[in-house]
Order: sequence, then C-alpha cells, then structure tokens
Amino acid sequence: MLCNIQDIAVHFASCTQSVAEAAVSLGLLPIEAKMYERFYGLKHLPYDAEGSLLDLAQPAIERLLYSHPEIDTHLAYVVHCHTIPAIAPFDHATLAQYIQTRCHPDVEFCSYTMSHCSTALSALQFTASLLNDDEYAILLIAEKAFHRWIRLVPDTTIMGEAACAVLLSKTGQHFQVLDNRSQRAGQFALNNGFVTNTSNQKAFQEIYPTFLSQHVEWSLHHMQRIAQDIQYLLPHNVNKPSWQQVAKRINFSTDQIYLNNIEKYGHCFGCDPFINLYSLWKEGKLSSGDELLLVSVGLGATASSALILCGDIMN
Repeated sequence: MLCNIQDIAVHFASCTQSVAEAAVSLGLLPIEAKMYERFYGLKHLPYDAEGSLLDLAQPAIERLLYSHPEIDTHLAYVVHCHTIPAIAPFDHATLAQYIQTRCHPDVEFCSYTMSHCSTALSALQFTASLLNDDEYAILLIAEKAFHRWIRLVPDTTIMGEAACAVLLSKTGQHFQVLDNRSQRAGQFALNNGFVTNTSNQKAFQEIYPTFLSQHVEWSLHHMQRIAQDIQYLLPHNVNKPSWQQVAKRINFSTDQIYLNNIEKYGHCFGCDPFINLYSLWKEGKLSSGDELLLVSVGLGATASSALILCGDIMN
C-alpha cells in the first residue's frame, strides 16, 4: 500500500450555470451550446465569477479539519494540486496565507502542478513518500476557471469549479492506494488548450482515445489486474462520448465507468476522480473488497491512474 485515503471533503462553487448560460459568457453560438449539452452530456456547471480561490478551497479544508480534530498536531503537509502553474500573484497568495494561519506552524504548504488535470493522481505517490507512519497530509485540489481560455476546452468540455480536500495517511484501511501509475506523451507538450494552438490540440484530439486506452491497459498490466477485477473506473469528467468510446477499447462495460457526475458538474480540473469516489461512497455503492481504478488525463499530455482497495467503509 502506498497510502490510505482516510476521508474526502468536497465543495462546489456557490453558483450554478446551465450550459446555455455558460455559452453566452464564453462566446459560443447557440448551436455549439447544444452540442456540449446533447452530445457531450454536460448540463449543470458550478461556477462563481465573483468568488476567489480561497472561497472555493476553504470550506473543504475546514470540513476536513473539523471532522478530524485528532490530526491537528500530526498534519505534516498540505499539497495544493492545480492545473494552471501560476494561480495567484506571488505577493498575494491568500490560500498559502490561510493554511499558514489555520494549521499547525510546522505544516508545510506546497504546490504540485505540471501534469495539468492529472496532477492530483500523479501526486499520490509523491505525497505518500513524504509521510512518516504517524503523519497526515491533505491533498488539496482546487482551481478557479478565471478566464475563457481556461474554462473552455474547444470541442471537448466546459470546466466547472470545485475543491476536494483528501486526507492521506501511511496507515489505515479506508481507501487504500495500492498502486499509482503515470505516462506522458511529450509530443503534445505544447498543447495548452488555448485557441491560439489549434494544430497541436487537433493532433492530440485524434490520438486521445488511443492514448487513454493504452494507458489504462498498461496500468492494469503493471498492477496485475484485468478489467473484470475492477468494480468501477472513476474517470475525469471531460465528456460522455469519449469515455464510451474508450470503454469499448479497454473491455470495460459502460456500467463499470461512473459517468453520472458529468451532467451535474462538468469537468472540475483535477477534482473529478475524487468527486466520483466521494459520490459512489456517499451513495452506498461501494463494499469492502471492491477495487477501483481512478483515471485522469492532463494536457501536455499526462495520463495517471490509481488502484484503490475499499476497506473499512462507513457511509
């Protein structure tokens, strides 16, 4: 076991937009808005144009700390995973300031990025390697869609806003992280998702189903698992058709891939697999002994997976 996910706290932006409302602010035509809703499967998008990153992240952290007062002096790290490398002016880092004042003085706050939307999954093994047996870490995944170029991935998805605070330990039997794998396709390193870089983006879109399918198969091979061993694959919520296409390639039934949250929240950067894990847990759909595969892809391009064993689960 690499580490144990002891708990997850999730918070969404306080406002919600329909796809049609988001399309207006993003400059999309009505026919394009219908494509994102009817074809890609988006419906509701948590988004607060006025809220700050701290407004988004603080409730998730507070909920986790309130539920686990025992970690106060044993919390060693808060690792903020984000897609955009620079998320705040260096002289106005309100999230870092909040962590420094809210947590024990010895808690180290750091960032983990560069794998874009797969950063949080990529960070599991790294974060686990920092911990002693009696220590905890909070993996914080939170991102503001503060610009049109960040909020819209053309012909793919629209971003929502969410924060996940994931409590990690080296011991425990809640959600045990058994393995963690990442792969990179460096030829797409220039793909930033912006409309000014369409040629690299189109090339990535063409190879994306193959890249993702091969990553899942490669991960399962190294994890010594097959598709039938996995109760649920918990994906990043880009859109429904892409995962339905991948499901056929990797020999997963569509029932094994949890797509329910795509229409509820859109693509919330690196939060998606953890939101999906949280949803299945709270819906009572998981049992002790179930094995789950969390999967995400980030522009650049990085694909990451984590194999989770459900242990002592309490709803």
